[in-house]
Amino acid sequence: MVWLFHYLSLLNIVDALITYYGLEMAIITELNPLMARIYEIHPSLFILLKLSLSMFLYVFILFKMVPTSRLIKGFAYTASVFYTIVFGLHCWWLVLLY
Repeated sequence: MVWLFHYLSLLNIVDALITYYGLEMAIITELNPLMARIYEIHPSLFILLKLSLSMFLYVFILFKMVPTSRLIKGFAYTASVFYTIVFGLHCWWLVLLY
C-alpha cells in the first residue's frame, strides 16, 4: 500500500503542474467543477490544494500509518486507475496541441 500512496502523491503533483500549465496557456479546461472554481478563485490556490493533498498522503507514509483495510485498498486502487487515465488524457491533449 505504501507504494500506492507514493504513486498517487507523485501522480497528483505532476498532474497539478501539467494541468496548471494547460490552464494557464488556455489549451485545456478543468472539467472537475470544484477544481475549476478553485482555479478561478486563484491559480495559486489550485496548486496549493493539489500539493496539500499529496502531502496529506505523505504524512501517512512518514508516520508509518498507511491504512491497510480492504475498503481503503479498494479506494486507493480505484483512484489510481481513474487518475492514471485522467493523467494520460491530460498528457495526450498537450501532446496533440503541440
